[in-house]
Amino acid sequence: MAKKVINNLNANLPPLVVLGSFLSEKKKDFVTTKLNEFGLVRKEYFDRKLGHQKKDFKLKKFLGKRYRFVAAPMTDAEVDQIFDLIQTLLSITPKANNNGLKTNQLDVSSTAMPTKKTKLPISLLGFLLVILGLGGLGGGGYAAYLVFTNEGELALEFASIIAATSLFFSLTLIVLARILRIVRSLRR
Repeated sequence: MAKKVINNLNANLPPLVVLGSFLSEKKKDFVTTKLNEFGLVRKEYFDRKLGHQKKDFKLKKFLGKRYRFVAAPMTDAEVDQIFDLIQTLLSITPKANNNGLKTNQLDVSSTAMPTKKTKLPISLLGFLLVILGLGGLGGGGYAAYLVFTNEGELALEFASIIAATSLFFSLTLIVLARILRIVRSLRR
């Protein structure tokens, strides 16, 4: 069987006309990723009226709106201008110092947004403090519940005092565990 010749409508056009939109999209993607790396982004909040999807807005404040970081909308001329600037920034080579001891480098990553938070190490003592704090909170809450259901005189006042004391005790131990983690990370 003979192969059927596929007639492409764009076959007679110059390659740059055909690839122009593809290249401009790739250039725009490159510029957007570099702007994200440099930290030149803005916060965009989730709004169903604008047609946003929840899956695109993964970041969320505690009891707040969903948001994401995006680069500002750009025209094709702005994309070309920024693309040229990024190319010149990336092509800059470090120059040697007169002393020869150090080199001056343009470190673009140092001016960017913090990429990841470092996890603080947890110790056995910190873990025990957290467990003891949570146990104290649970035990104090249970003791306050038992005093409150006893229905004696001043039961509510005694229960609130016991609950407040256990809450203070547990928060103190959890804060101590956190301080211990910070001190251990600073020592390293």
